[in-house]
Amino acid sequence: MIKDFDLKDLSIANLTVGGGDPVALVEAAGASGFGAAGLVLRTAMARPLSHEVVGRPEVVRAIKAACAATGVRVFDVEAFVLRPGADPASYRPALETGAELGASHISSIGTELIGNDSFLSDQQRIDLFGGLCDEAAAFGLHVGFEFMRYRDVPDMAAALALIEAAGRANAGVIFDVLHFHRTNGTPAQAAAVPAARIAYIQLCDAGATVPPLEGLPLEARGGRLHPGEGVIALDAILDVLPAGPQLAIETPVAAEAALTLKEKVASAAEHAARFAAARKARLAARG
Repeated sequence: MIKDFDLKDLSIANLTVGGGDPVALVEAAGASGFGAAGLVLRTAMARPLSHEVVGRPEVVRAIKAACAATGVRVFDVEAFVLRPGADPASYRPALETGAELGASHISSIGTELIGNDSFLSDQQRIDLFGGLCDEAAAFGLHVGFEFMRYRDVPDMAAALALIEAAGRANAGVIFDVLHFHRTNGTPAQAAAVPAARIAYIQLCDAGATVPPLEGLPLEARGGRLHPGEGVIALDAILDVLPAGPQLAIETPVAAEAALTLKEKVASAAEHAARFAAARKARLAARG
């Protein structure tokens, strides 16, 4: 069971701010009390990153300096997409950069269904994921795989099957409560996930209206809610998840789209602390 946690226990996911300046994210995370942050090193979209890090030693130095000044560590780096034509060796520069920044985990995902007509076979996906895990292991990195209903590994069962088929010790599932909820996951199903196969846990909340398949990416990238402000059974899920994996806050909120990066991080911190305090009170009331 996940009981008490405070901001120093939490990582702030890059998606919360929509891919802003990594140095500014680390600085804002420190100012708001987060203990860690996630950074984007590879694009998962059909467009380049707005802030490139890989191959830019001056940016790497600036991020490391910000981490040293704030006490914020880089927890994870993303996104390593399993797509047709990808070669495990092509992931190496970003993996090396992630390790240099002090990351312990990376995020991998499948190919988006919308707008694509070419997909890996099951065996190709297993082989590519296994190769990614091997490349990551060379840098001491743990590979988290995140399922999404709008990608070709759509749910928890498919993600766990991929991880087991690859058979690498440094692999686990990213338990994003939004994607779990949108695949009709239940607390009982959450309880059945082997603790050793949970890479980390991403917290947010969601509205009652279920978007159509083509609307799910928009919700995930910009339409989430802060924990405790929606319909996800967060308490019931946290009651059955193990306390060991890293918790990350991933809350790109539509109503906050016009806020600055620093304001978004501060809002995420305020709402996360409020949710943590409310959960602590609810647990105490249970006795």
